Amino acid sequence: MGYKIQPVGNTQNTDIALGVDLSFNNPGVFKFNYETKHQAKSNLKNLLLTRVGERYHQVTYGTNLLNILFQPNIVDLKEDIATEITSAVSYWLPYISIDDIEIITAEDDATLLEVVRISITYSVNGFSGDKITIISGENGQITIT
Repeated sequence: MGYKIQPVGNTQNTDIALGVDLSFNNPGVFKFNYETKHQAKSNLKNLLLTRVGERYHQVTYGTNLLNILFQPNIVDLKEDIATEITSAVSYWLPYISIDDIEIITAEDDATLLEVVRISITYSVNGFSGDKITIISGENGQITIT
């Protein structure tokens, strides 16, 4: 037998969350995003860290970025990384514009502690830009900030 769910409390709530932040080290279970720029950053991080074929019922969602970063050093590494990021973002997140991608490897900077550092400067339609940095370490870990 079905039943009717009754609304509880104030139904005129103006603080409606847009989504969930990816940082799960906050008090409580989830941290919610209430601003478009924060949700766009979470969406971008999620896209970049998801491997193609990993998502159920959306097997083309994601990037091959993790596969590219952990391949043996190839000649076109920087070009492959930039192409992978721009093509995935333009298809899955068309409201995000990639303004600049800076890729630094150990060949470029001998003092670099990481294997590859990728800095992505982007803007969301109608909003100011922001930056994401992806660090690929020698131990096989990826850090994104």
